[in-house]
This record gives sequence, C-alpha cells and structure tokens, in this order.
Amino acid sequence: MQQYFSDTKLAPGAVYEMTPQQAHHAGNVVHLQGKIIRLVHNGEAYFARCEGNGRKMTALVLEKDPVKRELDAELVLLQALVRREKFEWILQKATELGVSRIIPFESSRCVVQYRKEKAERQKERWMQIVTEAAEQSKREKIPVIDDVLRFEDVCRFEAEEKYLAYENAFGESPLLGSVYTGESAAFVIGPEGGFSEEEVQALVSGGYRTVTLGARILRAETAALAALAVMADTAERKQR
Repeated sequence: MQQYFSDTKLAPGAVYEMTPQQAHHAGNVVHLQGKIIRLVHNGEAYFARCEGNGRKMTALVLEKDPVKRELDAELVLLQALVRREKFEWILQKATELGVSRIIPFESSRCVVQYRKEKAERQKERWMQIVTEAAEQSKREKIPVIDDVLRFEDVCRFEAEEKYLAYENAFGESPLLGSVYTGESAAFVIGPEGGFSEEEVQALVSGGYRTVTLGARILRAETAALAALAVMADTAERKQR
C-alpha cells in the first residue's frame, strides 16, 4: 500500500488534494486510481481512496489506521560526513530502521568537506530521501535532519544515553545491545578514516561511552546501520 505525507489536517470524509509531485507519482507511475492508500499527517495515519487522472489527484479519507510503526524511544544518529552515495544510503536505511533525528558533522578525517554555499540544496536532497524512505517503510514521522555541526558541538551534545562506536573497544566494552536501556539514545559514528585518538578522548570526556559492534572492523555506513538495528530491536522489545 502506497503512503504519502499530508501537510493538511486529515479526518474521515475529508478530501485530500495531492501535491503535483504526489499526483504524478500516484497517477502516472504506480497507477493508484481507485486504490486504497495511506495518508499521514502529524503522526496520525488514515486510509483513503485515490482518484484522478495523474495531473490532479485527490484522496477521500475513509478511516483512521490504528497501527503505529514508530518507536517509543528516540534514536539519534550523529554521523560524520562521508561520500555522497554512502551518506545518502545511510539516510535512507536509518529512516527505515526508525531513527528520530540525524545530525551530520565534520571531523578531522572526513574526506568530504562541508560547503556552506551548497547547504540549502543539499538539505533539500537529504529531506527528499528521508521522506521517501519514511513513506516506503510506512512511518508516521519523518526524521529530523539537523544542519552540519562542528566536532566540538558533537562533544557537547546532550542525550540521556550517548554511545561511540570504537573499534578498539572490543573485549573491553559490552556490545551495544547489552547496555542500551533508556528511553532515548544518541550514537556517534565516525567518517571513512575513523576518529583520531584525540577525538575519541574528547568524545569520552563529553560523556560518550565507547562500545563495540564486534571483532570485525566495519565501514562507516555499516557501523551506522548495525548500531541502529540493535538499538531499534532493543526499543521494540521494550514496547511489547
């Protein structure tokens, strides 16, 4: 079942007029005329019947969907900038796994340099990716993406529980699944080149706890998804 996010309030009996982009997709790409779709506004989902010709599409709201797919826990991913394809892949998969907030940041070993003049267009691209991923995974909320932070701001970031994926923690710190117990958690992942020893110490001084994701050295994008998968699984087990 196709899902779209609505900027307007929804209620049974209301008629939702799709945006031009939604209308094109619903009418010309996936051909949803007469089909039931899922509309979401402000965390609430509704079933609706789609009608139109591809240029103008509307949806008659039928009833509320009682199923909730959001995690009760708030999961925050602080991700160092990596190459575009990898970062966009992380955005998509992190959204599917239930992340609440994604905070990109710069560190000393980033191979990608943040360019302020491209920030607005880049942010629009990122929001398009997480919106589409949230629709595909039938989420009721679109993750928040912050502006790119400096490393110093990451060290000062406040969260109930804060974790740092660190390859040298294997054998010393427990796996993430055995330490994550709170209602919210932040997890910081470094760039392709990892963190310097000085950066690791700065993060630890800022309250981050080093944890291992296993004996093998993971790529940045793999580490991000491995951490989020474990965190999401832990959160869902607590909800049952």
